[in-house]
Amino acid sequence: MIGKGSLVLLLGCLTAVPALAGPQCDTKLGAGGAVFCNGAYALCIKALCKPVAGSTDTVSCDCVVEQGWSMGPAACTDPGRSQTNLPPAGASLMSTYSNYFNTSEKTQKCTSSDTRWAWCYGAPCTVDAKDPKHASCTCPVCTSAANTLGGGCHPDACKLVYSAATPINDAFANLYYFEHLKNQGIDVPGPAKPCIPPTPPAH
Repeated sequence: MIGKGSLVLLLGCLTAVPALAGPQCDTKLGAGGAVFCNGAYALCIKALCKPVAGSTDTVSCDCVVEQGWSMGPAACTDPGRSQTNLPPAGASLMSTYSNYFNTSEKTQKCTSSDTRWAWCYGAPCTVDAKDPKHASCTCPVCTSAANTLGGGCHPDACKLVYSAATPINDAFANLYYFEHLKNQGIDVPGPAKPCIPPTPPAH
């Protein structure tokens, strides 16, 4: 859960991040563009992002490095997806998708068309030099309604820039990842449950 003071500070840092009007933001995921690999990957679906110095259309997102099955837009032989073991500090990784956090986090639905978020699917990442369980991923900024596992269901989470996906892509990724691996006999978490909206005060 994000503290109130942290939210105020982060909002001050991120409100100047512009949106990127480009095809990456409008990408519609489908089975044909989802390649499953078993190895190390950067997982960004709940990552908080910050501006990149000198860039007007990208942010840097603090993602975690995991190992296991992930779904991404490149072949398993791609340099960003070819690691079978946890990579060393400074190594390159690709940001891909899994349902890894779905048992511990809930989906925050940001319904405003003015929501700014980061599209990290397939983004390039660099493993942190001090903590190889984290990676910094450079992702384009988009503006639309979006879903994220970030923010701990805090009401103000949608005012920050989190790694996220459009509602259509989020629904596809959650279900397709689960059903594809389930059909292969691999046990993985199912789609994430939604955040419960705060109850309005009684009058």
